[in-house]
Amino acid sequence: MAISSPRKSKVPNILGDWDDVRFFLAVAKTGSFSAAAAQLNTKQTTVGRRIQALERRLGAKLFDRHRHGMEVTPAARGVLAQAESMLVNATSIERHLAGLDREMAGVVRVAATEGIAANYLVPRLGDLRKTHPDIVVQVIAGDAVLDLATRQADLAIRFFRPTSNQLVAARVGQFGMSIFAARNYVEEFGLPQRLEDMREHHIVDHTTLHNLSTMKPWTEIVERAHNVVLRTNSSYAAIEAVRVGYGISVFPNYVTKSSNLVAAPIELNISRDIWLVSHEETNKGARIRAVIDYIRDRFRQDEREWFSLSPRSMVAA
Repeated sequence: MAISSPRKSKVPNILGDWDDVRFFLAVAKTGSFSAAAAQLNTKQTTVGRRIQALERRLGAKLFDRHRHGMEVTPAARGVLAQAESMLVNATSIERHLAGLDREMAGVVRVAATEGIAANYLVPRLGDLRKTHPDIVVQVIAGDAVLDLATRQADLAIRFFRPTSNQLVAARVGQFGMSIFAARNYVEEFGLPQRLEDMREHHIVDHTTLHNLSTMKPWTEIVERAHNVVLRTNSSYAAIEAVRVGYGISVFPNYVTKSSNLVAAPIELNISRDIWLVSHEETNKGARIRAVIDYIRDRFRQDEREWFSLSPRSMVAA
C-alpha cells in the first residue's frame, strides 16, 4: 500500500530574509509603500521592488491595492503571522545587543515633535558632535508616537509620560502654551486682550492639538471663532503661517526664543510636561546612553531660560 506524502501547507514561508520581513511588515502596518518608505528611511521605489521580489520568491501575491491603501491578501495572512513572530524575536535580540553595545560610534535615533526638533534639539547637537564625533544622531520629527520596543527610535522626547513598564521616562521640563501673533498682524488687526476677542481674529488651527485633553481651552476657541483662515496638521506649517501674519495661533511659550512673535495677555491655563523616554533594554548601550545623558543635561541647563509657564518675560520688546 502506497503511503501518501503529507500535504504541503498552502501558506508561503517567509523565513530566511529578515530584511524582506521588515519591508513586508512596514507595508502591512502602514497601508502604503510611501508610508512604509518613510518608516524604513528609504525610497518608495525601493519598497516596491523589495515587495515584488518577495512575491516572486514566495510565488504568491501579498497585497491588493484598494482605494484606502494596500491590504494584505488572504494568501498572505499566514505570512503576516510568521513575520510578526519574527519581529518579536528579532527586536528582542536587537534590544539585548544594543544594551550590551560599548561602541561610541553609529546611529542613535531620536524622536521628537517638529517644534522641539527644529527649535531646540537640532541647534544643540553641535557640542555632542564635538565630544562624540562618531555618533550620528538621526532626528525623527513628527507627532507620531514611535515604538521604542521595536526600535523605530532609540529614545523619544514626549509631552506625556508613557505607561509601559519597559519604558524609562525622566521628566526634563515643563512649558505653558499661549496665543501668539506676528508684529505685522498686530499692527493691522491688534492683539486680542480677552478670550472674547478671539472670535473676530484670524485663526490658524493646528488640528492635531484637538486630540489632546489638555488642549480643550484652545479647541473651544477654535469652535467659537468666526474666521478660521487655515487648518494644518503640521506644527511647522502653523508657526510659519503665524510668522508671516496669516493669523494667530497657540504655541508653546518657548517659540519666542526662536521667533519674533508676540504673546497675547490671555491666560489659557495649559501646561505640559516634557519627558525623555528610552527602553530599559537599549538605554544601557554606550552611544545611546551618551545621547540620553547629553540631552537630559541640556534640558537641565536651559530649563529656566527656555521652558516657562509664562511667556511674558521672554517676549522681545
